[in-house]
Amino acid sequence: MVDLNSALQTIVILLVSITWHELAHALTATYLGDDTPRRTGHLSLNPFRHMDQYGILLVFISALVGSGFAYGFTPVNERNLRPNPKTGGGIVAVVGPLSNFLLAILLAIPLRFYLANLDTNVADFLTRALLVNIFLGVFNLVPIPPLDGWRVLATFLSPRTLYDWRNFVQYGPAILLGLFLLEGFFHFFHWLDVTFVEPIARFLLGL
Repeated sequence: MVDLNSALQTIVILLVSITWHELAHALTATYLGDDTPRRTGHLSLNPFRHMDQYGILLVFISALVGSGFAYGFTPVNERNLRPNPKTGGGIVAVVGPLSNFLLAILLAIPLRFYLANLDTNVADFLTRALLVNIFLGVFNLVPIPPLDGWRVLATFLSPRTLYDWRNFVQYGPAILLGLFLLEGFFHFFHWLDVTFVEPIARFLLGL
């Protein structure tokens, strides 16, 4: 049976965290010389500016199944980026996951130093938000297109290598969808949790 309170918390957390992530992309791209995020309305704290209907649907599905898997998007024209499209694109990509890690650090402060003074419900909400943001940061660094991790990796690859991997780029979204649909078989997200999310959370909380 679905825990309605937990589901509502997850919806709020995902909407805020995705907005934070995509706004970081938008602000960085704008700073590096591309006005596409501004022209398309992505310099916004409105979460629905950063998600299409499928992204919104996935937020609710993730909340119901207890997952942190969701997505947003920020249009960027890399040709406008400084110092060059390749480097600028990598910088714009990496700040998204880094913004989630930063938010996790901010959430860890009251949990680590003021836990005794926090209401139980507040502590539970902050802990859930902490774990979701670490997961989003880690997951987005996986080097599968169109995740940020692939764009960061592409910064260090030669044009020839990128050309050789063009089919991988084309089918990246299908690979991600397959991982999501076959999670019960591959346990990929569980592996991310155990290998990265939980150790980072314990480190931030001083456990």
